[in-house]
This record gives sequence, C-alpha cells and structure tokens, in this order.
Amino acid sequence: MKPARPHLVLISLAIALVLAVSATVLLFLASRASGPGPSAESYAYRPQASGELPTLWKVPEFTFRDQTGAARSRADLEGHVWIADFIFTTCTTVCPMISAQMVLLQHRLKDAELRFVSFSVDPDHDTPQALAEYARTWNRAETRWILLSTDPKGLAATAAGMRVAVEPSGDEKDPILHTRLFFLVDPRGNVRGVYDSGDEDALVRLTQDARSLLGGASESRGEVAPDATGEALFMALGCAACHDDAKLAPPLGGLAGRSVMLEGGGSVTADGGYIEESIVAPGSKRVAGYLNLMPSYARELSPAQLQRLVKYVERLPATGTLGGPTHATMAIDPVCHMQVRATDTTLHVEHAGHTYYFCADGCRERFLQDPAKYLEK
Repeated sequence: MKPARPHLVLISLAIALVLAVSATVLLFLASRASGPGPSAESYAYRPQASGELPTLWKVPEFTFRDQTGAARSRADLEGHVWIADFIFTTCTTVCPMISAQMVLLQHRLKDAELRFVSFSVDPDHDTPQALAEYARTWNRAETRWILLSTDPKGLAATAAGMRVAVEPSGDEKDPILHTRLFFLVDPRGNVRGVYDSGDEDALVRLTQDARSLLGGASESRGEVAPDATGEALFMALGCAACHDDAKLAPPLGGLAGRSVMLEGGGSVTADGGYIEESIVAPGSKRVAGYLNLMPSYARELSPAQLQRLVKYVERLPATGTLGGPTHATMAIDPVCHMQVRATDTTLHVEHAGHTYYFCADGCRERFLQDPAKYLEK
C-alpha cells in the first residue's frame, strides 16, 4: 500500500475539522432550541424511512415585510409548497453556502407554484432594501424567492416555532449563531422534512421530496439555457455574489496563469484544469485564508457548460470588477428570464425602440421568431 500523500492528509484533516466544528455548532443550537417537541436538528439527522413524508409540525404564525416592503404571513403561502431557511445578509461564514445551495435548488426545482422563503436573523440590519439587494446579487431573475425582514419578537417566536435557536455569538466576525437547515413545507403549512444544507445527499433528498409534494416539477421560468454563455452561467449560479466580495471568496479577475497559495501549504498554477476542479470539487485545493463554503456544481453543469464557464473565468481581466450585479447594468432575458450583463458584446436585439439582451443564441432565435410571445406580459 502506498503511503498517503501529505497534501491529501492535510485536506482530510481540514475537512474533518470543518465537519466537527459544524456538528458542534448544530448540537449547541439544538440544545438551545426552545420550541415544543424535539429540535429540528434531531429530525435532520435521524435515519430516513421510505414511504410517505411524515407531518412533523405546523409552521408558526408570522407576519414580516418582504424585500419589496409588502407584508407576508404564513397564510399568504397556503396552497404553495415552500422551502425555508434562516440567513443574514452580512454573514461571512455559513450564510453564503446556504444561499448558494438555495440558488441551486431554485434551478433544480422549476415548478412555478413552489416558493423559497428566507427568514433574516438580523432584524437590526436586514431591512427590505438590504434583502432586495441580497436577492439581486444572488439570483436577480428568481421571482419565487421571498426574503423576510424580521423584528426581534417575531423572529424569536418564529425560531422557537421552527424548533431552532438564534443566538448572539459575541464574535464580531460571526455575530449570530443560527441553523443551516432547510425546511420543506407543504401547502397546509406543515413541515414535512428537515435537511442539512451542507450535505449533498440531503439536498438530493430535499429535491426529490419537494417534487413528490408538487406531484412532479414542471419546467418554468428561470431555467438555465443549455447553450448559455459562460458569462450567463456565472451570473445564473450566483458566482458573483461571493467572488465580488474578497471577504467571502477569492477574486477571480486575472486569476488565470497566476500562482495560488493553498490552505495547508503549497501552491498551484491557476490554469483551466485548476479552475474546473475548483468548480466541481471546491474543497480539494482551497485558496489559503478562505473557508470551504462553496458547493460543488458538478450536478448542475453539463461538460459543455462547464467548459464555457471555465473559459469565462479564464478571460476575466485583472483590472476592474467581475461584472457582478452590483457593478454592472443588468438585464433580464425575455425568453428564459435569466439575468445577463447588458454590454456591447452581450447577445442582443433591437425591437420596437428597445434593446433586449439574451443569455444564449437559442433564446435570441426564439425571440426573433415571435417577439410578441415574450413581450405580452
């Protein structure tokens, strides 16, 4: 048997440490949850039985303002299957991973009747305006995502009713301890499943269970076109949400060809192979100084899409910004409703005195065949 290579040992130890810390935090939060009955975490990690999804508990009553300023309550979601989480917009640890996974779920689950609900755990900062900017940064084209600005009393009641804890940590870099779980809720407001957002197998189960409640997901708005450009894929998957902020992820402008220092020691040249590996197995060669918060996109991208995304990252210039939604004029593709950057080089059409931008040739061609079909709404 060959001896283990040192860098693989370091990676294994780092992953084990991250998992151990996450487990400790989750156990702490489980112990602090004040809702009736077992904690939400206990449902997430118990053995999964086959057959019909159990009814676990009723979502508590709540009324909060969403990112548009409109009042939203539990009653507003009746008749919809929905997936919920808890996040805050200034979080630099677990929340980017939770939101990245939420965006992936939005792409996997296309049913127009499905809703995605994020409760803010930071009432002091997360106003509707802050949440609207957060939504634009992560997935501007997603109209099914409801982000809720809470108040202290309402947040405490909601967290207790969802059987999770929200606690100040005393750490300036990570001031709020909260759950990283996803909750699947049926049209009558019953929680039917609890899933660890950091566990890919759990997210596969969540996708399957949501489709079961929906009766089979249909195609709908927000789909990533199979022939989408690398730039369109970069925006659709929310890559800019982290890589535009050096506190969350390493900047990508001018990355290609550079030597990158790795966590645990050593370095690697950022060629196309390294960029591809970082997309499909982001924890394998992590940039020094950054947490392993990025999910794998191996399930989301075809080989051709992956190569287009790699080529796009390789071409990002060393000066200027990445072109994320907070730094560029954005438009919505009228065919697939995916967000795209509006630049001179973006695919576009002039029609009836307006300019329409597209993520891929396929969407542009469909628009040209019948513009009225896509402009009637």
